[in-house]
Amino acid sequence: MRFIFFLLFIFSSFYCASIDTKLYDNKQNSDYLIEIEKSIQKEIKNNEKPQQILKDELKYLKILKESNSKVVKIDNFKDERFTNTNVLFEDIIKAIKFLIQLNYEYQQTTTLSKNVQENLSFLKKKIENILEIEKDKLLIYQLQFAYYKIEKNNLEKKELLYENEKEKLYKQLNTAISNIKTFDESLIDSNLKQNQSELEQILEKIKSLENDLQIQKLQENYQKVETLQKEFEKSKLLYQTLLIENIFDFVKKAILSIKEKDETKYLSAYKKINNTLSILNKDNKKYLYIDNILKQLSKKSFNTTKLAFATTSTKVDSLFDISKSFLNTNLFVFNEQAITPLSIIKALLLIILGIFIGKLYKKWLLKISSKWPNISDMSLKVTSNVGFYLIVFITFMIAISSLGIDMTSISLIAGALSIGIGFGLQTVVSNFIAGIILMFERTIRIGDVIEISDVLKGTVTDIRVRSTSIKTFDNIDIVVPNSSFIQNNVINWTLEDKSRRLHVPFGVAYGTKIEKVKELVLEELKNSDLKYIRDDKDKQPEIRFENMNNSSVDLELLVYIRVNDKLTPNSLKSDFMLLIYNTLYKHNIEIPFPQLDLHIKKATKPSL
Repeated sequence: MRFIFFLLFIFSSFYCASIDTKLYDNKQNSDYLIEIEKSIQKEIKNNEKPQQILKDELKYLKILKESNSKVVKIDNFKDERFTNTNVLFEDIIKAIKFLIQLNYEYQQTTTLSKNVQENLSFLKKKIENILEIEKDKLLIYQLQFAYYKIEKNNLEKKELLYENEKEKLYKQLNTAISNIKTFDESLIDSNLKQNQSELEQILEKIKSLENDLQIQKLQENYQKVETLQKEFEKSKLLYQTLLIENIFDFVKKAILSIKEKDETKYLSAYKKINNTLSILNKDNKKYLYIDNILKQLSKKSFNTTKLAFATTSTKVDSLFDISKSFLNTNLFVFNEQAITPLSIIKALLLIILGIFIGKLYKKWLLKISSKWPNISDMSLKVTSNVGFYLIVFITFMIAISSLGIDMTSISLIAGALSIGIGFGLQTVVSNFIAGIILMFERTIRIGDVIEISDVLKGTVTDIRVRSTSIKTFDNIDIVVPNSSFIQNNVINWTLEDKSRRLHVPFGVAYGTKIEKVKELVLEELKNSDLKYIRDDKDKQPEIRFENMNNSSVDLELLVYIRVNDKLTPNSLKSDFMLLIYNTLYKHNIEIPFPQLDLHIKKATKPSL
């Protein structure tokens, strides 16, 4: 077994190229990149590779150098008025808009990071499994991998900067809300009323323009269609602008309610914000982050549990979006492959599905086995077990592949684990191999009566990959490791022939006619209802003269029985001995027992 894993390890080592880590190692890649550039220039001069490949190598080398010198930074929110005791509403709205942009850029960076990770996974497989015909492109793939690796690190740094900036701005906003200068809320209501009137007018205009466009298209007046289309787009843009203004007016009301800790007013504004957000087109989807921003700002002022239920009921879609976002979150990166909760769930479901299909296969095989009366229980068990493990193994490999894990890395891990398997799991592997041998060799089958030792006798009830179950004649189930059947002598009473010759010893007293004893016992046996083989000429019962002991003449009844006629041959032996005893007693034949005769001689007078 260890030898096989070692071969796998060697095979994978010879046929895989490795990632050149020095290309993206900041401590040593500057000098290394200069060496590579010199090497490329030399190849160009000597025309060692196709010119296009060499040009691409220089191009990606240049990109890598630029990426290596890139400084990661983001815009920071700077407003000195935030430190004042009287903060203006305009400053609060300006900070919230900046926070919206931060959330949007952070999401874009996260998405880009996922895409870069996918490119890294693809390039890693490409490098490690590169074909001979693509050997000239190996450096290009290495440079691309190094570029994406550096960009991935830069994106992770950027994400951290965004998180720190958001955290800082939330703290500033919480402080600023408590320091808002007194504001007349009626101005917001007045502005909302005016906006609502304008929105209704523009909406009517948009509908009218849609009808006019349809008519002009039908009349094929394309010049008029173009004019109406521009006006239509302009009206839609104005409609979206007014919607955004409306949203921020409601945000002002929500901010005031947070300052005043008025939960009812906050929920009313929150619902109107979400209703308006749902109307925005895809170009303005970044304003959806207002929902999360308000939740963060209202945590300190309101009951978060009650607020969560209230806000969730107003926007069920957000819950779905949060769940979807969580399922696609990168938990960790293994072998340059991003592992997400969704990918883990998919893999687990595939494994469970494989086990379920394997069990269905077993049930189906058992169901149709009635149509094959000639098939043995052992063959049925082997077929079902091998099929089950094969199905589970295939689905397991598919599940591993669905995670995006390269199987060449699995072979490397298997090679490393072979040492542990060789020492720590030697017994398990031995039993596993022994189980496979037993299944295919068929020297022990289900239903066979076997004897391993004087105390371990019974019927085989199940043969698995690691162990075999035996039900003893006392109805006790014993699980025996399969290696015991390979390493030790095993008596199989039913391997080729289920009949067995039973030896029943008995004795009669000296002076008894042996021929008469034989005749009587065999006659009684013939007329009895005991189960033994009667119809085979070669297996007829007989009585042999065995020995002349001190107090008895020893005889032995030899009779053939079928093992499965009763639970154990020993119980049948008891029945035959009882029959012999009753026969001897019936015909007054003496059954001897150990005894001694003492002869006393008369004392004689001594002669004078």
